[in-house]
Amino acid sequence: MRSSLACSLGLGITIVAVIAPSTLVDHRAPVLRAILETSVALIGTLVALLAFGRFRRSGSVGDLSIVCAVALLAWVHTLFGTVPGLVSSSSTTNGVGERFELWGGIVVRTMAAGFMLAAVLTRPPKRARRPWSGFGYAELWLPAVAGLAAILLLVRLAPIDRSGLIDHVSWRPSIYFALQFFGAALFFAAFLRLSRQAAARSDPFLGWIAAGCMFAGFAMISYALLPAGRADWLRPGDLLRAAAVATWAMGAVSEIVSYWSKIAESARRETRRVVALELHDGLAQELALLSTYTFASAEVRSQPEWHEQLQMTATRALAEARRAIVALATDEAAPFGDDLERTAESISSDIDIHVEVDSVVGASATDPLHRESIVRIVREAVTNAVRHGGAKHIDILFASDGSPSLRVFDDGVGFDPASVADSGRLGLVSMRERAEAIGASLAVRSAPGQGTTVEVLWP
Repeated sequence: MRSSLACSLGLGITIVAVIAPSTLVDHRAPVLRAILETSVALIGTLVALLAFGRFRRSGSVGDLSIVCAVALLAWVHTLFGTVPGLVSSSSTTNGVGERFELWGGIVVRTMAAGFMLAAVLTRPPKRARRPWSGFGYAELWLPAVAGLAAILLLVRLAPIDRSGLIDHVSWRPSIYFALQFFGAALFFAAFLRLSRQAAARSDPFLGWIAAGCMFAGFAMISYALLPAGRADWLRPGDLLRAAAVATWAMGAVSEIVSYWSKIAESARRETRRVVALELHDGLAQELALLSTYTFASAEVRSQPEWHEQLQMTATRALAEARRAIVALATDEAAPFGDDLERTAESISSDIDIHVEVDSVVGASATDPLHRESIVRIVREAVTNAVRHGGAKHIDILFASDGSPSLRVFDDGVGFDPASVADSGRLGLVSMRERAEAIGASLAVRSAPGQGTTVEVLWP
């Protein structure tokens, strides 16, 4: 749809300009043209920057070629219409500035067309390359050097021919006409290839770039068919070039919308993953344990300990469900010390628990991954102290002495760490993996009859 519209508008403007040139040509409008060229340069720069962000993600020379094409077409007038007069005031009187604007504009627009076609002819890299690494990307700087040499040669040797094909229909060979039509052919070829790629990849950005190439191609034809005019004249080619840059800007907008849609989708996937881990590591484990107790034999279920374990597990599962609901329903996390205390008390209400969190460390424990890992380690340590150690008093200390550290002390029966080092107990494995995931190390110190200390230390 956009390609057909661009083709119709570009062809229509060109036909009107050819049939009735006085409606679009021979109008001296320096202020309007200055506004137009400034807008084109600014919008084109924004489009080039966004396209460069696309290149940084892909590392494709094709995406970098699009950056060069957009930047060249947007800044061609500023480079060759304004800069020469600023560098040397005499260039406007001896005609050098005028020749630079004419031949520089033609060559640069042709180079932009070549870069746009190269964008679809270049194969994507197998892996992304680092931007501007070494002296690579010869396919970009070699044409730039050749273009600069061509501009200098044409400015020095080629005269200015102001007669367009409308004024003198002679169809005589001319570098002026040849370059313009050659550039138009390149833009149209790029339009065809980009349209196919956009349809094959379902890429709206490439679709808008293709539509802009159609406008740029008709701009080159308009420059060739109509007189060159003066520097402050507004020509149909200028309007078509502005339409090309504006169309590319629509592609940049679609790229931004697509990018943020991907960011939002990634955030949703991450949220689902966090919720899944929360349920797996908390509520699901308690329910699995509860299920194990319910399938116990009649002899086991007749023992008082079975009822106590069943009740304790159900209480922990309910507390874990409430904790998950509160975490998902509120935007602000609870104070870190309160979170640790509720986690410990959810294991058993019959033990004495003391929680102390250093204010500096508590303020720094805002990273969701770190916070959740620390809570899970505390929960596992307290669970082991109650289930296996028979602890009646537990101290939880999260402090900073040069670097953060977490310590969980209990007065349980203790055990021999060497006897369980290679046992593969899931509780110890889980705590160690969670500590390593946040860049810390886990140490367990215990002895029979002396309680247990679980330490998490950061380097």
